[in-house]
Amino acid sequence: MTSTIDPTSGTPTASDCRDGETACGGCGISRRTFLGRSAAVGAVGVVATVGLTGCTGDLQAEASAPSRHPGGSPAPALPAGDLPVGSQASVSIEGRTLLLHRESEDTVRAFSAKCTHQGCTVAPDQDRGRPTFACPCHGSHFDVTTGVPYGGPAQKPLTEFTATVDDDMVMVRI
Repeated sequence: MTSTIDPTSGTPTASDCRDGETACGGCGISRRTFLGRSAAVGAVGVVATVGLTGCTGDLQAEASAPSRHPGGSPAPALPAGDLPVGSQASVSIEGRTLLLHRESEDTVRAFSAKCTHQGCTVAPDQDRGRPTFACPCHGSHFDVTTGVPYGGPAQKPLTEFTATVDDDMVMVRI
């Protein structure tokens, strides 16, 4: 760029400047261009902040998920014969969806069906031939005996409930 002084008026000229540039101080950007670019950078900052706030909420929700339900009164889940040893089931008890896994004749594990990642409903499934509790939303998989995640974005285990086999009924403390 060539910047010269007009001999008749004494003002700078910028014959080689591009559109939107001014002669004053060389070929810098115009005030209008500067303000437009500043507004765009500010908008990107606002969008990034809003996006991170959403992620933070998800992380806080996962961090606050209890690992063990404190329990309450035993409620019937299903007949023990409907849950053979080694099998899983999804049941609804008093408005809660729970996942059950029967380890032995006398041992049943019960977990919340609410994924600790973003709250989707987890269901019994198979992963490479072994039983799992799987989240259809983001692919988290949970161990059926511990509720601990072993795949996907979930970091915390499913909330565990106390379950027992009483006579011919699986009972869960709600």
